[in-house]
Amino acid sequence: MSQWRDFLDGIEPRKDLESLLETLEAQFKELKARSLTEEARLASIRENLTEARLKVKKLKHENSVLKNKVSILEEDLDL
Repeated sequence: MSQWRDFLDGIEPRKDLESLLETLEAQFKELKARSLTEEARLASIRENLTEARLKVKKLKHENSVLKNKVSILEEDLDL
């Protein structure tokens, strides 16, 4: 199906969290602060994006550790 048909049908493309953060960061870099208030707000958003990226990395690591543990348990069951 076309992207237009998917949009009309309400089907959203699935993206992983990391690619969504990259998209947000790319769009964020294009923003320019026009006042000190906006500059402070953008700094806060930048910190939140950085924190979100770190949490994604931590979750990916924890996920790989858990997958490894599951595979080890599955191997033990096969013995």
